[in-house]
Amino acid sequence: MRLTKLTAHGFRNLHGEVPLPNPVALIAGENNTGKSNVIDALRLLTQPRAGARFSRWITSDDFVHDGHGTRLGDTFELEALYVGLTEHERGRLVTCLAPSVADDAAKLRLTAQLRDDGRVNVTWYGGDSMQPGVEQWARETVLHTYLPPLRDAAGDLRPGRDNKLVNLLNALAPKGSKEREEIETAAAGANTSLSSTTAVGKARTEIQGRLDKVVGPLFTQKTGLRFSDPRFERVIGALWALAGDEEALELAENGLGFNNLLYMATLLAAITNDPPEDGLHLLLVEEPEAHLHPQLQDLLMRYLEGEAGTKTQVVVTTHSPNFAAASGVERMTVMTRAAAGQPIVGRSPANFGIEQKALDHLRRFLDVTKASLLFARGVILVEGIAEQLLLPQLAERLNVSLSEVGVTIVNVGGVSFAPFAELFSPERLPYRCAIVSDGDPPTRKELDDELEGGEPLLSATAQKLKANETDTLHVFLAARTFEWDLANAGNWETLIEALALVKPKVAEGLAQLEGGRPDALLGAVEDVKGRFAQALSEVLADGRDFVVPDYLRDAISWASGD
Repeated sequence: MRLTKLTAHGFRNLHGEVPLPNPVALIAGENNTGKSNVIDALRLLTQPRAGARFSRWITSDDFVHDGHGTRLGDTFELEALYVGLTEHERGRLVTCLAPSVADDAAKLRLTAQLRDDGRVNVTWYGGDSMQPGVEQWARETVLHTYLPPLRDAAGDLRPGRDNKLVNLLNALAPKGSKEREEIETAAAGANTSLSSTTAVGKARTEIQGRLDKVVGPLFTQKTGLRFSDPRFERVIGALWALAGDEEALELAENGLGFNNLLYMATLLAAITNDPPEDGLHLLLVEEPEAHLHPQLQDLLMRYLEGEAGTKTQVVVTTHSPNFAAASGVERMTVMTRAAAGQPIVGRSPANFGIEQKALDHLRRFLDVTKASLLFARGVILVEGIAEQLLLPQLAERLNVSLSEVGVTIVNVGGVSFAPFAELFSPERLPYRCAIVSDGDPPTRKELDDELEGGEPLLSATAQKLKANETDTLHVFLAARTFEWDLANAGNWETLIEALALVKPKVAEGLAQLEGGRPDALLGAVEDVKGRFAQALSEVLADGRDFVVPDYLRDAISWASGD
């Protein structure tokens, strides 16, 4: 059994379907696109594994508002779609079966109505029927464990009735088991041994004597000292979780990152050891990357993928490109919008119909830098490091801060744009993607013909890119190549100054050419494009005048939403 989709209407800023890949769904997107709202919706639709007192209660803030605090509605609806039910699960969810979807599918729907007195009426519906009436037994088929952002891992693993070790030990030592009896016997033995020590015996005598003097023989009370109540629940509630580099230490002495990992390991161990007849467990984790360095983020993502399975499904929110890169695009759900002011949508590349070969390519090449495209409002795909280094500075010459408008630049390392471009369309990732590439006309004569008024000539690669344009994917091509067009735009002196930092003698020779020669510059930097881009970036940082070629100007303007 697995959760495959959440549908929401009127719940905060969610409106529509949010696909959830199995067994791990990584929810990414920029701030305020509803990632936490997805988690809270799932908390309302499922029961907390730790008991009713950990339930999330509906408040007036859960109803849709205009972003300024004015509520726009007094009802909302949430629906979870489950597929792959076993025979046992179909029996538990008999009032929730949805044959309109599949024989092994179930729907669970919640509607909330805000009353005039501020209280909320909640009604539950199951399956394809619009008739209310879902048994608690059915609703408890899916349980969740919630890990909030900025969680206090050390506090949650501290001894007490909320000690997260309790669930694990309860699963490993069920009532009536030999294991439970062993724990109680060990605790009773520890008390006996402790009581027999000289210091404890003297302390008990001192306390009893002074109490007798205070209350007299009529009101006297028997006193004692012991290590712990030997009852199972009290023993395991008093256990401490320890962790450390060289030696297991109290968590207050350990780092926050490793404490969070210990906390998640404890919860996963408890879920894994639940009885097999229990239904699906959802592990809902917000920002697991907190306090973890990149290598540990990668290892944690791989661990979560390994632990998730038929009994456990993991839904994670993240702001970390490291985490996104480690997961693979088929695990992603991107919360986004086409443009500012547009409704938020949830989109999963696993549902885009992309061929497996392209998905494999994306999985291999979606490193930390490229994964930033999943958190953007606009994307510019470029061929190499030179464009990646210089476009932000060129944008500033146009009074555009790419960071402020939410545009990220992704270097695809060549002309393999196609797998990345397949992510973008109004029905997929709906925000703007600009591809910046070279026109690369085949010969110099053909380029001269074009400049003299002939039809523009493009390489086969450039023609193929242009053929894939959509409403949200535009292609912007240089007349020839990036460096050639920079020179052709009238930036000769500045480019020669930058070249002098890389190839002084070559720059000295080119400086003698009257009017500038883009071909000569391109030949000079062909083998040092990265170093030349860094040098030019350094020169531009000093405030030199610079003309941005038209195709780059258009790409920056379009990706920025102008």
